[in-house]
Formats: sequence, structure tokens, C-alpha cells
Amino acid sequence: MIPLIEKAIAAISPRWACSRAFYAESLRAYEAGEVTRFNDGWIPINEDTENTDKTQRDLIKARARYLERNSDIAGAAVGGIVRNVVGTGIKPQARTGDEALNRRIETLWREWTAAENCDITGQQTFEELQAMLLRRKIVDGEILVKKVVTRKGRHPLKLQVIKSDLLSSFMIYAPKTNNVIRSGVELDDYLRPLAYWIDRKSPDGYVEYNPDRVPAAQVIHLWSRSQPDQIRGISDLAPIIKRLKDTQDYLDAETLTARIAACFSVFVTTQTGAPNMPGRIGMNRGDPEGKRLKSIRPGMVNYLAPGESIETANPSRGLANARDYVAIQERLAGAGLGLSYELMSRDFNTSSFSSARQGMLEDRKTFEPIQNFMAAHLCDPIYREWMDLCVMAGSLDIPDYFEHRAAYQNVEWVTPGWSWIDPAKEVQADIAAIQNGGKTLAQWCAERGYDWREQLEQMALEKETAEAMGLKLSVHTPITVQAAQSNHVNNTEDEKEDADGSKEQE
Repeated sequence: MIPLIEKAIAAISPRWACSRAFYAESLRAYEAGEVTRFNDGWIPINEDTENTDKTQRDLIKARARYLERNSDIAGAAVGGIVRNVVGTGIKPQARTGDEALNRRIETLWREWTAAENCDITGQQTFEELQAMLLRRKIVDGEILVKKVVTRKGRHPLKLQVIKSDLLSSFMIYAPKTNNVIRSGVELDDYLRPLAYWIDRKSPDGYVEYNPDRVPAAQVIHLWSRSQPDQIRGISDLAPIIKRLKDTQDYLDAETLTARIAACFSVFVTTQTGAPNMPGRIGMNRGDPEGKRLKSIRPGMVNYLAPGESIETANPSRGLANARDYVAIQERLAGAGLGLSYELMSRDFNTSSFSSARQGMLEDRKTFEPIQNFMAAHLCDPIYREWMDLCVMAGSLDIPDYFEHRAAYQNVEWVTPGWSWIDPAKEVQADIAAIQNGGKTLAQWCAERGYDWREQLEQMALEKETAEAMGLKLSVHTPITVQAAQSNHVNNTEDEKEDADGSKEQE
């Protein structure tokens, strides 16, 4: 808007007002900050992040869930992330410094990850919970996990998954303490969560708006912060929701158009005044009642009356435009999530080896931070709580555990590995790296999702079994010995060939 003083100057001296306008224009440093007739409808405001997010969070969440259920492109994106990040599960390797204790801890952990031990509903293994939690974090933007302690059995820790929908939106101040509650999260002056106010939900699906206060220490809140004053999460699909819905609507329209294009119709047009004679296309010559033809039969022969002609309705629609449009939308949607076109579309026939490899490497740079996020924000807190309770319950016998708690809780998380694009080349590169000290066996195994100790134990068992059966496998023979044996065999064969040649000459 033009200030009142500028209007007054323009009324008194238009030239002066024009000079001031040109001078003000020259002071603008950014074209992005201009307001013109082309962008005057685009004037966003800067506001507190939570105040902005909470007005649209539920609608965005509902739209993201709709696309998860109904859009194959959204399903490919979400499924691709979950499949590559979690896969068969993120598993621990204990690092206490005592190998025997490490094996006991890992064995007990595998026992706990069974559905009846870790899930409060007894329905999902820990690996399945990981996949579901990551999916809900991507689609909903956030998910809650409550750590429930029971007093029965070898495994006191149970996990209860709580949808973010149950965070109370009506509480403003906490009773007694008078702490601020924003969107169901009780906060201190530094926006640190103190507790979560969670509405009760009955088994028949009805929500009782009488929230319980759950201390933050008992809750794992999985979400990604992108603003320093952000309190809760927003769906990771938010930047591409509109694009996915537009693409789905476009494909629905193309499908309907294709169905119409598959139809074939014939119209008989008659000139004004043409006689209505038996035997014309509109009548059946062999029908004494002279009924009109309603369908076309194979091999049918009929005649037109004077003044009649036939027109066909055979709509056609090519798929080339649809294919190009969808490919562009998939590329842009994938770019918004940090995913390659090949992963979004599952189309691996359009890329060369080098471009496919580059796309996979870029995808891995997207997946690895998410794996680290899951390990740090989900697996680590659960592992520490689980170990504390196992020691207190007597499942783990570690007398000085609480004196050296941090050392005993030292753990490394092994994430699922990825397959090779060109196995021959990459295996040779890995062998060279290991032999030159550029990579350890533990690193190689971790990249493939293996436990290096289990790998060595299995190799030793196979070698022992093979030798007990009188077998000598080349994999158990040093490379230098293999090379010497190979040279010896080659030399022996050469000598034999020379001797055979001499006999033939004689």
C-alpha cells in the first residue's frame, strides 16, 4: 500500500513523487521481496511455528493417510523408504568389551524382540514395530511409543504405540504446576517436553477427552524438527501432497478417457426428405415388422437408402502424453523426498548403468541419515531401558552394572545393507579395500547388514565341518597357496602337452 505521505506528495508535485518512486525502487536489494501485480496474492507471514502448524496439521495428516491408502505413487515412495531403511530390522551389536557377555546380551535381546515379549498387544515383533513406526513418522509426521513396565516374566519392558491423534488439543496449562501445554505437550521455559497429555481411547474406538499425564521419560516421540520453535511434527509428505493428488486425479481422468475411447459406435444420418424405405440400414430387410438395427454383426451386409450415410464415433486417445506427464510428476515428487526416479517409478529400463548407480548412491545418502535417526531416537532409548530392567529382573547377571552402566550399554546398531549393482566390480573393489586396510571386515559386514562375529563363527564352523568330511575348499586356503597350486597345475599341464607333442612327432 502507498503511504499517505506519498499520496500527498504526488498530489502536490507529481514529478517529485515520481523521483521518489524511482529512488525507492533502486534501493531494493532482492527481487524476491518485490510485490507486483504478478505476485500480490503471495504474501506469506512469519509466525510461531506451532501456531502455524496446528491449524493445518490434522488436515495434512488426513490427506497424507488418504494418499497412503489410495495412491500407488505415494505407496511406492513410503514403501521404498521403509524397505531400505528398516528392511529386515535394525539389530544391535553389544560392545561391552567382554565377548561372552556380548553374546549373552544379544541372545537375550533376540528373545525379547519376539512379538509376545516386546509388543504390549503381543502381535508384532520389534522389527515389524520399527517398520510401522517409520511409516507412521513419514505419513503422519510423528508417532508416540510408550515404555510400559510389567512385573511378570523375564522381559518386563513392553512397547505401546500411540497415534499422535490422541495428544490432547484442549489443555492449555498443567494443573498444580501451571506449566504451559501446547498441542498436548507440556513444556518448560526452553521448550523441553516434560510430559505428554494423552486422551484415553476405549477398545471400541471411542475417545474419552479426559487425558492422562505421561512423563516424557516414559515416551519416545518420533518426529523431525526443522524449526527451533517447533513442538510437534508435520507429515514428511506435506511438500508433495498436492502434486500426488493432482497426478492421481489426472490418471483417473485418463483411465475414464481410455474407457470411452475403447467404445465404437455407428450413426446413420438421413438427409431431409429421404424416403423411409424397407431395406435401409436403419431397418432390417428380413424383419416383417421393419424394426431398426440395434447392433452390428460380423459379416453383415445391408444397403443404404437414398439420402442416407454412415458416420462412426471412434474416439482415440494416446498414452504418450500421460506417460510423460506422470514421469515428470514422479521425478519432482521423488526430488521432494530425496528419492531417485527409478525408486519412485520402479522403472529400471530407462537408465544406463552409471546413472542407475548414481541414483542408488544418492538414495543411500537419503536412507543412511534416517537409519541413524531410528537408531538414535528409537533403538537406543529402548535398548538402555531394556537392559536396566533385565538386570533388575535378574535376566542379566552383571554385578557391577550400575557402577559402569554406560560401558555396559555401549552398542552399535547394524542396519540392513544394500545389494550390488555390478557384483563382480564391487566385490573386487571391496577385496582390494580390505587387503589394503582401507576397510575392515566389521565395516564390510555392517554395510551388508551382517554381524561380523556371526560371520566369522559361521566360516569357522563350515571349515571345521568340511575338513571333518575330508574336503578342502578353496575358500579355506590362503590366496598365496591357491596361486602356487594354480601355477603348479598349469605347469604340469604344459609339461604334459609338451610330452604328448613329442610322442606324436616321434
